[in-house]
Amino acid sequence: MPPIASRVPWGVVLGLLVSATALAQDAHYTTRQFGNRAWLLGGSFVGNPKDISAVYYNPGALALLGAPELELTGTVFEYVRLNVKNGLGEGRGLADSNFDVLPSLLAGSLRFGFLGRSRLAYSLLTRQGFSYNLQARGTRTGTDLAGVQGLDLLSTDVRLNQSVTEVWTGLSWALPVTEHLGLGVSPFVAIRHHQLNFQTLAEGSGVAGQRLLATLGRDLELNHVRLLLKVGASYQHGPWALGGTVTTPSLAVWGRGSVGFERAVQSQGLDTNAPAPVFNFQEGLPVHFRNSWSAALGASRSFGPSTTVYASAEGYARVASLTLVATAPIVPRGSTESINGDYAFALKAVLNGALGVEQKLGDRVRVYLSGHTDFSALAGTPETNALLGGWDLFHVASGIHFLVGRSRFTLGGNVAWGSKQTEQLSDSLQQLGLSAPARTYDVHYLQATLLLGASFSFADTRTSSGSCEEPAATTESP
Repeated sequence: MPPIASRVPWGVVLGLLVSATALAQDAHYTTRQFGNRAWLLGGSFVGNPKDISAVYYNPGALALLGAPELELTGTVFEYVRLNVKNGLGEGRGLADSNFDVLPSLLAGSLRFGFLGRSRLAYSLLTRQGFSYNLQARGTRTGTDLAGVQGLDLLSTDVRLNQSVTEVWTGLSWALPVTEHLGLGVSPFVAIRHHQLNFQTLAEGSGVAGQRLLATLGRDLELNHVRLLLKVGASYQHGPWALGGTVTTPSLAVWGRGSVGFERAVQSQGLDTNAPAPVFNFQEGLPVHFRNSWSAALGASRSFGPSTTVYASAEGYARVASLTLVATAPIVPRGSTESINGDYAFALKAVLNGALGVEQKLGDRVRVYLSGHTDFSALAGTPETNALLGGWDLFHVASGIHFLVGRSRFTLGGNVAWGSKQTEQLSDSLQQLGLSAPARTYDVHYLQATLLLGASFSFADTRTSSGSCEEPAATTESP
């Protein structure tokens, strides 16, 4: 949005909007994992996932799985805290925290006689999902607050409601080319819903009876459907496993959105140079959203009967700046001002890596330790950027995985942290014609995740001759 020629006090609370929307991790690819062992290994097992989460990490490995299984990534508790040092002025930090319970992955095998040696599986995963409501109130006293001469008392009330949900669902098909090599493909339908509503109210007064009332509101809602494809290969022989995947750019199927913008200033005895009021709502707008292509490589090696080390790396291509929701120019009544209400996004190329260790403790218990990077792909856009998570994150995860009969249960946790210096807050203040307390701000991010999950294996009754028999239970399944 171009600068607005006014000195209204919206900039006082704009920092709250910036910090709150930054809780969204739209600009990160590996903040969350899909599958119980995937959380504990940080997604490092691209070469050989060893369970049904292969539908996402490497569909080629699905061809080499043993017994069919059902996996439900159980309850995932996530705590996020963000702190902007001196975000409200010297010695006044700006912080927010959020606690949520997340769905993650439901996947299972499908067994039909006509499939022959090939494998078929279904999956439903929450690629992104968060929702929160934020309300912050404050009162300030001083001289010429927000640059408005004579204003010495200012009260603000900011409300932010935001939710983003992106669900992927698909069928995975895999074929064992040889005893050690599997190829597979996972077509996904991605359904995305994004809703944002921001309302702020500022009331001020001066000693000579001056009065000020200013409101600002912006809202966005969009729905988008797209198709994408993940292709994978896995080679497993002896202590080694190697694999690779390619994820195609998405193909848009449908998208519609709506955008609202409200602005009003009423003053008495104050020189606010206030802009004209705006009440604008546009619906049925086209929505453009896509993901880039990516390529991943992974390897694992077992050392004796008890220890396996996993490593993987995945590179993501850039997405050039595009308009997420395109609006018609907003021209206030009786004014020549033109407001650009578009939302845009762009992604830069990034490379993430993961390293994990799996250690057997007896026949039925395994422990895990892993670390992985989660670099931000945020890139600048000429319009209002819908993505704000611009800091690089580092993850460490650990936990246990144990067998009860044919079922496997998981208990573990993941901690992620990151920080950066940003000029985004000060740039936003300047867009409103205000001066920021500082040019750069230190942003600190912390995320803690607790995982409780289960997966269930079933007897593989298929033999090479087509007859059915009940195999003996084994504890070697991961």
